[in-house]
Order: sequence, then C-alpha cells, then structure tokens
Amino acid sequence: MSVQKLIYLYSDSSFTPWKENIFASTVATFLKSTPDEYYPYITHFVGFTNEFADFLKQFDMVFNVCYGFGEAGQADIARWLDSHDIQHTASPYTVQILAKDKSNLPQICASINLKTPAIVSLSEVANLPYERYIVKHRMGSLHLNMLVFDASEIPYQTLLEKEDYIIQPYITGREFTVAVIPNEEGTDYIALSPLEIRPDDEREVYIAGQSYGVTEKILNPALEESTKQEIMQKVLALHKSMKIRGMSRTDIRIHHGEIYILDINTMPNLDTRSFLPSIAQNEGIDLKELFRRILLVTKRAVSYERRAVSYQL
Repeated sequence: MSVQKLIYLYSDSSFTPWKENIFASTVATFLKSTPDEYYPYITHFVGFTNEFADFLKQFDMVFNVCYGFGEAGQADIARWLDSHDIQHTASPYTVQILAKDKSNLPQICASINLKTPAIVSLSEVANLPYERYIVKHRMGSLHLNMLVFDASEIPYQTLLEKEDYIIQPYITGREFTVAVIPNEEGTDYIALSPLEIRPDDEREVYIAGQSYGVTEKILNPALEESTKQEIMQKVLALHKSMKIRGMSRTDIRIHHGEIYILDINTMPNLDTRSFLPSIAQNEGIDLKELFRRILLVTKRAVSYERRAVSYQL
C-alpha cells in the first residue's frame, strides 16, 4: 500500500479568535500519532492566498486543526479550503456556521424532537417565570464571555452595551459532554460515554472552565444505564442530522429528568488535555486510532461528495 502525504494545518492559540488550546507542542503530539499509511507534514496557516492553496493541494489530505486566523474563525478557514477544493478533515463551512450560530439551535433541536433552552429577548426577561438567565455570545465559544444573572437583578446597562448575544433561561442540573466519532470501519458514527462537568462544591451556578468557579472532569460518572444510553442516542442523532463530518462534542444538562442540548462543537480541540481525547482514551481509543478513523471517514465523505457533484453535472 502506498504511503499518502498528510499535512496538519493549524494556527497557534495566540492567532485564533478565541485563543483555543493548540500550540506547536500539541501538533508535535499529532505527528507522533499519525496512522502508518500516512507520511506527516505540518504547516502553520499563513493566509488566504492562492499560493498557499496551491501548496496545500500537493497533499493527499489536510488534517484541519486550524481554529481560525486573526479575526477569521474556524468556519472561515473551512470555507476557504472548500472553495479551493482542498480535501480536509473538518466539516464543510455550511455545517460549521450552522452549529456556530447558537440562535439556530432551537430550530435544529425541534426538527428531531430534542429539547434546548429557549432564546428570549431582553424585553421579555422581566415577564417570564424563570429565576435565572444566561447570556452567551451568539457566534463565540460556549464557555467564554458568558454572564449569569438573576431575574430580580437584570443588568440592563451591561446587556445594552453587548453586541450579538443571546439570552436563555439558566438550566440547572448535572452537565455532561458527549463525543461522537467514526466507528472502527469509518462507515458510520458512534457516541462515546458521557463525561460529567461537575462544580468543585455544591453550587447551583457553574460553567465548564473557571469563569464561575472551578469545575472538574469526571470520567465514568454515576448514571443510570438507561439515562446514559438516552443521552448518547440523542447526541448521536443531532450529529447525524446536521451531517457533521469526522467528530463532534455536545454539551447537555439534565434538568428534572429531561435532557437539554446546550451547545454542539463541530471541531473539538484535540490537545490530549482536552475533553474529546480524554473521553476517547477512557474507552481505549488513542489519538492514532482516532486519527485513523477520522481520516477514513473523511476520505469516504469527500469521495461521496465528489461523485454527487459529477452526477449533477
């Protein structure tokens, strides 16, 4: 079997809009995890030029771990790659931008009978029966620049100064994140066991990360098997309905026995300290095997897309 040329395309955290957790050391780990049938290269994203596109076209596949460049986000990178017909592992622009815009989530979830917190306007907040609300950047990273406030203390001035945000009722309860990856044959997708995001105390308000206090990652959390399977089935259905390529990671909360979708990430970070690699490793799937599956399913998807285009022509 001939060895194919694979190149890892990335931007260092300092160059990405939301300062995602990716560094040269991260990509060095990727190089070591490259499947045997590929010969790996690496490049930093250098700009939206035809010369750079021609350079990338020399490779059989681009492993896209580029989360943005300057003010351009990961979806913009995907759109540029798509426009130059460059094969890459991330979802197409249309899929990424659909997921990135959090105002789309209620409609997406409703189409497959899933629950998600409603989106409300500032003028409605004082008249609705919710005790607490959360404010999110509409197009940004879920866990950054968020604000939680009580209905009795609405920060009107702060909200009037914000731009491009959404307001939702704050859903209390246990929070989990669920990874979806290709199956071993690269012919379908599977959901992995949930990882729980738990506050380090008994507080009701918490957000993954440190912005509202410390949270902990709990692998193999205590869950009824029926609840665990329901979570995995619903997240898998969401992944498939959106036609996400390669992998995804979805955050959910269980509130009074109901599962609520909070956010879906079409390009989860693959640093070994991040959620998705930790979840996969916990199930015996190391980075090398994960990369093999992602590359396999990408080749199948790209081949199918190109056959479909040829048929239409």
